[in-house]
Amino acid sequence: MTFDRREFIKTTGIAVGSTALAARAVAAETTYDNYEFVGTGPAPGAEEAVVQGQWAYVATAGAITTVDLREPTLPKTRARVEGDHAGDTADVKVDGDVAGLTANSGQGGVSFFDVNDPANPEFLSFYSAASHVHNHFIEGDYAYLCINDDFGHSRMVIVDISDPTNPTSLEGKERGSRGAWMLRDVQPDMAKAGINPIHDIFVQDGLAYLCYWDAGVVVVDVTTKRNPRAVAHFGAAEKADMKPDGTVELYQRYIGGEKTNAHYVQPTPSGDYTFVGAETFPGPNEVTVIPGDHGGIRVFDTNDVATIADGGMAIYGDSGSRSQATPTKEHIAYIPAPNQPNDALLTSHNFDVTETKLFSSFYQGGIRAYDISDCTNPTELAAFAPDGIAFWTAENLADEQGETYYTVGSDIGKGVVVLELNSGSHKTPSNTTKSTDETTHLSFREVFSSTMEKPL
Repeated sequence: MTFDRREFIKTTGIAVGSTALAARAVAAETTYDNYEFVGTGPAPGAEEAVVQGQWAYVATAGAITTVDLREPTLPKTRARVEGDHAGDTADVKVDGDVAGLTANSGQGGVSFFDVNDPANPEFLSFYSAASHVHNHFIEGDYAYLCINDDFGHSRMVIVDISDPTNPTSLEGKERGSRGAWMLRDVQPDMAKAGINPIHDIFVQDGLAYLCYWDAGVVVVDVTTKRNPRAVAHFGAAEKADMKPDGTVELYQRYIGGEKTNAHYVQPTPSGDYTFVGAETFPGPNEVTVIPGDHGGIRVFDTNDVATIADGGMAIYGDSGSRSQATPTKEHIAYIPAPNQPNDALLTSHNFDVTETKLFSSFYQGGIRAYDISDCTNPTELAAFAPDGIAFWTAENLADEQGETYYTVGSDIGKGVVVLELNSGSHKTPSNTTKSTDETTHLSFREVFSSTMEKPL
């Protein structure tokens, strides 16, 4: 049977209180000993969760839910506020006082919220987009949207949210013009393939990293919002077949291996390295003619990308504008997906990168932490993968000094979990009970009743 990711999410998002989360170390691998479950914040319908400061913002079935993590061992679910055009709302982003929640079905677009007081978010406006919005990014006064009204015109559209009550598109009358960027302008063959949507986006230091699935990652200079220009392109999958007219029929969509799709991307804070995660479902979960692996994470050396962009030059095409170019850069390292449990969905999903650590979700493969002090040789530090749990994302929760002690994961359908990373000299707070194999299980309903401060 063909894998249906939406159906998977629905079936794994078990109702609150119907299952128990084991607060214990899983014995399958020794690295499990380095993660301890310390708390959970219920958020029914949870998909993506992002962390800003000591708060988690969760996309929850048409609404944004906030979870107070100021005491990581006792998360408190504070509020749930509906957006507009509720339905499939998988993606949430936040920067400063503004949060965005995408509408991925019905009338596509983004709901914007005032989160100046995270305990009391306020719905501000709805931006209506040209298509469903699966992912977006917010930085400062701008939101960057992934638009796929048709794959041949897959593009990033920049929206001015300096007044979040009145978001305004910077895109011109023609698709992909002015404050937008489109793959077909530099790689028409890849755009014609019809399997290269813009799936996700990450913006940092004036550069937008665009995931174009089998077409890889395109880095676009967005310092001039009405004239974005490409500066690099890397990680495209190899062509598997070609139609008589020369257009690509198949790359490696959903088929595993080290050279496969670009589902999620994030550079290190310095921009020296970029991590690109694939989403592939081989084996018993999807009938494929080409065998492969569950999607892992590739590492690219991108030090020169930031340097060239800062110098006002381009390394992609003719001055980085609307022209043909050849993808560049081979990956320097690869982090494979976990191989346990058997017959489970273990592909990489969303992750978070610091200068020295990577935190990633792998659906039923759990949450994993890696030491990336040497990006050519990432080393697994810890893993957390209880039976019956699937994770959408993993985010670092730093203390006031920026030290890495806790990881926040989005438990699909149920809420956020907080894990303590025991990889250094940090000691567990005195009010936290260390878990053992004999520790009793905590149901989400029990935690729900003790941590909720406002009814959802």
